[in-house]
Amino acid sequence: MIFMIYFYDLCERYNERNKASIKTETRRSIEEDPDFLDSYLILYQILEDKGDLNKAEKVLDEACRRAIALITDKDGNWPNVLERVWLENRHIIRTILNKALLLWRKEKVGNPWICLGNFLKTNPNDSVEARYYILAIRMNMSFEEFENRFNKSGYYDSFIGWYGLNAGSPYRLNTL
Repeated sequence: MIFMIYFYDLCERYNERNKASIKTETRRSIEEDPDFLDSYLILYQILEDKGDLNKAEKVLDEACRRAIALITDKDGNWPNVLERVWLENRHIIRTILNKALLLWRKEKVGNPWICLGNFLKTNPNDSVEARYYILAIRMNMSFEEFENRFNKSGYYDSFIGWYGLNAGSPYRLNTL
């Protein structure tokens, strides 16, 4: 819980002027608790904003590796339930979702399916809205097209109607 409070404080303080100090604090928090994944996500964002995409991706890869290790059993099976409603799950879900969206953004279309499909199976209420991303991928929409069409200043309200119109099409989700 202390790391969550610290994380939200870092997020609120993060701006162009203090990027370097936030980056240092974030690295320190990763050393203190390497399984608190939101610290990796801040560092990922800082590196991405800086244009250091290779380092950013390596940070996200490590965070995702840790996230998967936290939730899977010794055979690599995901849990039956992984709901966002539990605060303890949110940093894990955010990390894996960021990785899936990065893979989609890089047009590695088959790879995001694994994470998004598992989110849908372990969270039937779909609080991470995986169904929208899955449908867009099945419709061969790029991440950029999806963002341009639906991201209205950080709000994605318009994709609900789009989903309703298209989910009954040949792109049905029950073929996962």
